[in-house]
Amino acid sequence: MLSGNGPQEDAVAVSEARSDRDRRRALGIYYTPPDAAQMLARWAIRRPMEAVLEPSFGGCAMLAAAVDAFKLLGNPNPSRQLYGYDVDSAAFAHLAQMSISNSDGNFKKQDFLQSSAGDLRVDAVLANPPFVSYHRLNSEQRMQAENLRRLYLPSLPKLASIWVHFILHAMSFLREDGRMAFVLPTAVGTADYAKPLLEFLQTKFLSVELVHVSERIFIQAGADERISLLLLNHYRPEGGISLPQVYTRYISKIREIDLSGDTISGTTELPKKLDVRDNASSLLSGLVGRALQHLGSVATVRIGEVVGNINYFVRPLSEWRDLGVEEKYLKPLLTRSAQVHGIYVRNGKSEDEILRIPHLLIPPEAFLPEAIKIYLSKYPESAIIENQTFKKRSTWYTCSYGADADAFIGSMSHEYPRIIGNDAGISCSNAFYKIKGQADINLNKWLPMLSLSTPFHISAELLGRVRGSGGIKLEPSDVKKTCIPIEIPHLSEVVFRNFQKAINNLLLDGKIEEASQEIDKIVFIDSKLIESSEMLLLREMRIALTNHRLNREK
Repeated sequence: MLSGNGPQEDAVAVSEARSDRDRRRALGIYYTPPDAAQMLARWAIRRPMEAVLEPSFGGCAMLAAAVDAFKLLGNPNPSRQLYGYDVDSAAFAHLAQMSISNSDGNFKKQDFLQSSAGDLRVDAVLANPPFVSYHRLNSEQRMQAENLRRLYLPSLPKLASIWVHFILHAMSFLREDGRMAFVLPTAVGTADYAKPLLEFLQTKFLSVELVHVSERIFIQAGADERISLLLLNHYRPEGGISLPQVYTRYISKIREIDLSGDTISGTTELPKKLDVRDNASSLLSGLVGRALQHLGSVATVRIGEVVGNINYFVRPLSEWRDLGVEEKYLKPLLTRSAQVHGIYVRNGKSEDEILRIPHLLIPPEAFLPEAIKIYLSKYPESAIIENQTFKKRSTWYTCSYGADADAFIGSMSHEYPRIIGNDAGISCSNAFYKIKGQADINLNKWLPMLSLSTPFHISAELLGRVRGSGGIKLEPSDVKKTCIPIEIPHLSEVVFRNFQKAINNLLLDGKIEEASQEIDKIVFIDSKLIESSEMLLLREMRIALTNHRLNREK
């Protein structure tokens, strides 16, 4: 819902906010909060005359913390010992404001991944690298990432996020026995490329430590990212180290970290967590073809409506009424899972349902009613020109609306992904994907319940990309690979409706595990598709993976 400003002010504010957000998102910018930076700097900097590199210095929080750490060690002016790279002009403005001298050219406006260490060797690397996934890289960046992968770690999966390459490249700047401290997304403990990366680092450092932090330290910057800290000590350039233990620790807040020792001990070894992932993937793969099939083999998955400015063109029905826009020019558009209570968008026009789901403005092609004309006229011309979605349309304000999907699934989920049945014949925004069954009507009505099953959940856990908040992001290609039963139960209409109602009531009561177990029993165990012992193992693995992703271990 927009503020109390007028439509023009709202549009300008939204446009400016989106511009800054898009800039930060493209660069993967999340400035490090001071407390986290201070902790890492005190850990990494041990002597007053050491050289320190920050390969993406951004808001300079790491550099400010490094200066403070040097002062505590008796060095009041360490500018010449600090080095850095960044592609963002705003980063150099921060540098000047801090009075950190760049007279020697130690700070370069350059992509760190295109730099060369030359003769420079530093004692410590402090870094909060860009949180940019492989899927958001352009073709040039992907080529660059591939070259670095081949140079440093050919066994690394090609889809590794860009921060992995920052770690690998930073090692070429590091002196023997040096240290590196990185702020990273939680994917360092969950992604498929985490295991080969950590195993490689274990051959190069005598100490490898991983601290998962529940506290969302970027929340003040408007980002819901959660992080992990990677602490690497005693670098050995020639490698050959027998794999040391990777110490991991789960903490609520940064300040819980004890800096009194040289290392941070943990009680859980990360490889065990990754083994769960590997074992789950192997077990699930063995069931595909025998008990399971991929959703994409029986349904299509496509992105929802790309509105262009959802805050402007999608509003609650009450607001459209206040603006004088007639309901015949409005269509309900699902934009958030919370707008649906239960697992189906139901038929009917109850006032409660109307108020929950906002409506998309669909102006007529032949003429514009006066109320709509006035509303559209207040949208800034400059914002129209800058909007990439509007540029692709013959009429900038005309959005597509396809209501033929059998179901929807959100692209982002926190606790678990769920499919929402489209009994009401509406459409969704591009925060969702549309699912359209190819032929099987029985499958279509089962889809929302199948998404609560253990095989579906665990396949989504394995396929999804973990975001800093602990949520998982699914691409359309991922949704197509989620697992559903190879055969759907054929129940009588009465039995099906009663079962459907029971599952929906469990969901409304927040009893997700109970609903999941009921579906597992009816769909997989009673039908002999999956043995109860196999299902129990799958469920235990799924719970372990979900708990690890949400940082629930203590």
